[in-house]
Amino acid sequence: MKTVIVSVGTDHHPFDRMLQWAARAQREADVRFIVQRGATAPLDGVESFDYVPAPELEARMRSADAVVCHGGPGTIGLCHSAGQRPIVVPRDPELGEHVDDHQMRYSSKLAAEGVIDIASSCDELIALLMAERVRPSNDATNVGQAVEEFAALADALLAGDLPKRSLRERLVFRRSP
Repeated sequence: MKTVIVSVGTDHHPFDRMLQWAARAQREADVRFIVQRGATAPLDGVESFDYVPAPELEARMRSADAVVCHGGPGTIGLCHSAGQRPIVVPRDPELGEHVDDHQMRYSSKLAAEGVIDIASSCDELIALLMAERVRPSNDATNVGQAVEEFAALADALLAGDLPKRSLRERLVFRRSP
């Protein structure tokens, strides 16, 4: 039986869809899910915990047969650091899972680059879990580092910590080819 670690991240929005998919996949495939569920309520029949420190989550990911996660850059980077090519289920703002669609856009970009797989339905998740999957090579740490750097920039942008450009800098930038 495969052991699958699932991480929904630390966002305050619940991600019920992920736990429902895990419950169904567990019934239909020969897999055992262990879910880091964050703010999402526990679901009967699915082993879960709310939060653990990143080093412990990385260790769990490293020993798992597969990892499924939300589309957060930090979590995707953690998966790569653990030597895993994650199956990503991006949070959908239309379902109340996040404030915007950045996870969907970011995940699509990484899937196009071939560094993650996206599951857009529970059937796709089950198919990806049943497929023979190859772990990334050691150079995947470069991708993980890039993801971590992007996450830090996104956090700084959202916190308003990035320096503002002067009017002159904005006008010069706009006219540049």
